[in-house]
Amino acid sequence: MKYQIEVNREECISCGTCYTMDPDHFGSDSEEKSIVIGGTTNGKSTGTFDDDKKAEAQAAADSCPVSVITITEA
Repeated sequence: MKYQIEVNREECISCGTCYTMDPDHFGSDSEEKSIVIGGTTNGKSTGTFDDDKKAEAQAAADSCPVSVITITEA
């Protein structure tokens, strides 16, 4: 099943929780704001995945202290 990850970078506080918990789906830019690995980035970072690691991505999203990560079916 494909799923999409979206990060609202404008509200990201650069805490690093997502990319520490799940480096397969999340990374950081020069400001240490979250980006989706292999995705597109502007005011938001978005990427689509078809792997068996959705649970890891969801755990990272759920741990975001400012709730700026959403995961939906694609």
